[in-house]
Amino acid sequence: ISLVLLYLFVWSLLAYSDPPTDMTKKMVEEKPENIKKNYSENSKLAIIQFPNNSTIPDNSAQAVINEISRLYKNSKFMLIGHSSSLGSETSAGKKINMEISFARANTIKKMLIEQGFSKDDIFIQGRGDLEPLQDASKNYGEAANRRVEIFFISE
Repeated sequence: ISLVLLYLFVWSLLAYSDPPTDMTKKMVEEKPENIKKNYSENSKLAIIQFPNNSTIPDNSAQAVINEISRLYKNSKFMLIGHSSSLGSETSAGKKINMEISFARANTIKKMLIEQGFSKDDIFIQGRGDLEPLQDASKNYGEAANRRVEIFFISE
């Protein structure tokens, strides 16, 4: 799929979503504008997996959060939620997958806050099924894409 077709497809999903998207409004993101440049693939700390259609992480999540808490106290994080492409054949399914990706990121944010991190130092985004892990998907199927990626934000 070309980027133009992908853009048109995503735009059509947003344009005909319920409620209608007001294209004159700024996109809602839970992050200051300058955060994006301060994290990258190299600053990825962890990936936490989720069962299908769930916002409750797998059993290893708490151990990962405990280790991040031990090593990165007083740090800032970007949490990016993802979903698999299952159920995304319709615009309603795409919308649900996007909502699930935000909810997954928010679940991990709450876990970090419970460990003593400031809510103001944790930013979330949802990417739905738009960024699948191609290599991992070959080995693990769609399960590899149900995840939250945790990035360290440098100052």
